[in-house]
Amino acid sequence: MTRNSSIRLIQRLGEGKGRDFVVGDIHGMFNLLRRALRAVNFNPAVDRLFSVGDLVDRGFYSVEALEFLRQPWFHVVRGNHEQMVLDLYETGTLNERALAFHEARNGMGWWRKTPPAIRAELLNAFFALPLVIELETARGTVGFIHAEVPQGLDWPVFIDRIEAGDWKAHQSALWGRTRIQSGDDSGVTGIGRVFAGHTPQFNGATRLGNCFYVDTGAVFGALGVEGAEGAALTLADTLCQTVMFDSHTPQKLPEIDLFQVLEPALRPFGQYTKH
Repeated sequence: MTRNSSIRLIQRLGEGKGRDFVVGDIHGMFNLLRRALRAVNFNPAVDRLFSVGDLVDRGFYSVEALEFLRQPWFHVVRGNHEQMVLDLYETGTLNERALAFHEARNGMGWWRKTPPAIRAELLNAFFALPLVIELETARGTVGFIHAEVPQGLDWPVFIDRIEAGDWKAHQSALWGRTRIQSGDDSGVTGIGRVFAGHTPQFNGATRLGNCFYVDTGAVFGALGVEGAEGAALTLADTLCQTVMFDSHTPQKLPEIDLFQVLEPALRPFGQYTKH
């Protein structure tokens, strides 16, 4: 079930009729996501929501991921936590030992409580998630991945390797942390912006080059994890100005950071990569 040859690799979407938002790692905190969508007057008839993955585990409402995954306006890349759920069934049946491990280490206890029919629907939904989404916007192309583009690769080469089934590229998309942990601000050439999650940024969304890291650790703040006092759920308009990220001036609500377009910003994305 989890072999690379079976993974839906790339989803490509054109401009929509309304606004396109991106949300950081949700990890079961769908109560915060609902509040954030209300705060921006999200209109499901025309607006779309993109997720950088990790919908589930750790939080209180992981099973609600299914309700969102059923919506035509919700577009998600596969995160490592969706992959871990799929890996439970790598042999065709539930690996109880692996589930016990993830229950203790990664907050997967909700899966044990989930009815079989809901499990089956979630597995099918997770299996259908792409590793990468490309979105064409009025300002340029936006990429969404869960973790990172490998250092030294431009976007077209990365996409070629993903589509060719390159194992290292797939692992980087799901698990990589090298860029964010090393502070690599060289960016990814060949694309306007890349949104990613995976590595919590408790002090707010972080930009390195043209890579925007929007996992701001909402679930850790909700669980009272030490050091996560500034954690929030980040929801951003994909077209918002870079300066908003650089100045860390989102609209702050309790446990939510919102980056919105305050005025029309249709100029092409700035050149924030280092060649």
